Amino acid sequence: MSARPAPDVLSLPVRELRQIAQPPEYSPSPTDNIYRSCSIYLSVPLAKAGLTPNQITLGWIVVGLLAMPCLLSRLQLVRVAGGLALEFSYLLDFVDGEVARLTNRKSKVGGLLDLMGHALIKTTLPLAVAGAQFIRTSSGYILVAGAIGAVAISVGDSLRFHASCTSGRLDFGDLERVARPAKRLRDVSVRRLLRGLFELSFESPGFFACTLLAVALNQLEGLCLYWMIFGSVRMCLRAIEYSRRIRTLDDAPQPSGVRYQKQP
Repeated sequence: MSARPAPDVLSLPVRELRQIAQPPEYSPSPTDNIYRSCSIYLSVPLAKAGLTPNQITLGWIVVGLLAMPCLLSRLQLVRVAGGLALEFSYLLDFVDGEVARLTNRKSKVGGLLDLMGHALIKTTLPLAVAGAQFIRTSSGYILVAGAIGAVAISVGDSLRFHASCTSGRLDFGDLERVARPAKRLRDVSVRRLLRGLFELSFESPGFFACTLLAVALNQLEGLCLYWMIFGSVRMCLRAIEYSRRIRTLDDAPQPSGVRYQKQP
């Protein structure tokens, strides 16, 4: 692990701290700017307090998981608090990386822990939402919807890693970290905008925002059905798209003696 920088680095003006902690390649999504605007004000004091990035990662995972029993409550205020806890958990997800860059404490283990936390929370959340609706209505089908949604979303998310592993290329699974120039809204086609919003609803910022909105409006049943139906659609669309990309490798000439073989 790299050595920590001199303490006076953390005393730099916020504008300079942002340049260190928030490089463009770590904020590929426009929604990241919402969280980045305030995450630095948590990152600096936590870095000064000596918290490690991995400790912060464990912290936001725990906060996210603690939100689940809140969603199961019959009290509306407690359920809303659970939705807000998910948002705070995601804010801390930005903080751990910023602290890592500010203190020069980047680690591969931290990256693995981060991915595990996302998978754990996003798989558990549809089950918690379905459980909350079941407690209120005793409708058994909603538990089935929640289970199908959890599986579809989890598999849909993991397909990008499977595609990258199979192809040996990060770009085949959309995992490359590349800073792209932001496009003006008027330059984006309606079809592309709708597709982006659809995908965003299954990424963490949209996923948690939809949960908070559904909790506030008492629309948990509709959210479960959305995750079940469109989570399955998304999973199939991703499977088709990644298969299409990988098929180009099968069609390309293979070097002599080098060929991918499916493991038993």
